[in-house]
Amino acid sequence: MNIGEIIPLKEPQLQFSTGRHNLAIDPRFGLATFHPLDYNTGRRDFSSVDIGVLAKEDEIRTVLNLLNRLNNNFEPKRKGSKVGYKGLEKIYKIPVKIPEIREDRIIPITNSEINGIIGKEGAFENIIRLYSSKIQQYVEDNRTRDVLLLQMPEIFEKYFKFNYEDLRAHIKALCVKKHVYTQILTKTSFRPFDMSDNMWNLSLGLYVKAGGVPWKLESGEENTCFIGIAFGIKKGEDGQEILVGLAEVFDVFGESVTIKVVEDEFKSEVGLHLSEEKASRLIKTAITGYESEKREKPKRVIIHKTSSFNEDEKEGIEDALGDTLYDLVHLQLKTSLRLIPNGGYPPNRGTFWKINQEKGVLYTTGYVEEFRTYPGAATASPIEINRNHGATELKTLAEQVFGLTKMNWNTTVLMNKEPITIEYARKVNGILKSGIEPEGILKDFRYYI
Repeated sequence: MNIGEIIPLKEPQLQFSTGRHNLAIDPRFGLATFHPLDYNTGRRDFSSVDIGVLAKEDEIRTVLNLLNRLNNNFEPKRKGSKVGYKGLEKIYKIPVKIPEIREDRIIPITNSEINGIIGKEGAFENIIRLYSSKIQQYVEDNRTRDVLLLQMPEIFEKYFKFNYEDLRAHIKALCVKKHVYTQILTKTSFRPFDMSDNMWNLSLGLYVKAGGVPWKLESGEENTCFIGIAFGIKKGEDGQEILVGLAEVFDVFGESVTIKVVEDEFKSEVGLHLSEEKASRLIKTAITGYESEKREKPKRVIIHKTSSFNEDEKEGIEDALGDTLYDLVHLQLKTSLRLIPNGGYPPNRGTFWKINQEKGVLYTTGYVEEFRTYPGAATASPIEINRNHGATELKTLAEQVFGLTKMNWNTTVLMNKEPITIEYARKVNGILKSGIEPEGILKDFRYYI
């Protein structure tokens, strides 16, 4: 019986600051050694990372104490993490501006405001109204491009998931609507197991949302447009509706890294599928965005989707793309297919099981040879890759997915499961589930992460 072929994929290299040898597989090593991609170039159009704070009044000093440690050194505690944190200004080569007490960049939530909400009827909706007014106050007082750090009081935790609603998604949606870049912190940010981990990820989030470009993939296909389509289910007392999120990646392998997220009003009428007309319209929207950004048509389009492509979708996409080469790739994030190696460890990250010409299984999490350990907290689970249309070799499609798992600029960990095409599309869904329509179409992914 032919069970296919096991192919080890090479860990993708990342490019950091100018210099063709400034390569690393580990984001932390690359940033600490070479500094971000836009360092010492004309790409970086901001001179400092400016931070605003929205926090409970008696916890503002705790937030500021954390921020004032951004330039401290911390050694890692977790196994597999070998690169210590050396301070934001030293790593990213840019100053950070932290507000002081009573500055306009600090917006307090008073205890009386909280006491007037908690435990009373309509608490969830009133929390959202409170944040809406506070974010509006921040916008009116601050016209520069700050990153607003929102500290979520512990007393609000029971409302994080409330009657099918997600409080953090609602707050993100408020910030998208008001064009505010945000970093949300919960109690784990202030009492982390590993402060090095905490500071690495916090500093990266602040740098990227300030406008920074930390890294890109070393190599890949030029003039290729990647599109991710993910579906989300919004539950409510009246049933549920299917929402569609779209994430588009322009020239992720090229010299200019641009990632756009398109918020859209699309809702599926046929389960986890689009009608022919909606599929055509959605892809035309994405291609128009690509052509506007790149001033040319893509040579090839790769579409990732969390459900299979049915005939209506295929016909709609063909109508949208015409004679442009394209591949339709169904990425099944949960699959029963597994490899069971000897020795107790999961398969190596990057192990690709090519079952046939159209189907394979890719381990984007797993044992990491370079770290000599499995740095994951749970059992490694692979992604099933199904090519529903196209002529690109399945191994190449798997390599693309593998590379795109390393383009998440919201974390410095080596091992991400999902490619950003899907991960960012799912983040758009989180915003859409809030039911708040952003004013205009905000395409900058930094608003959503």
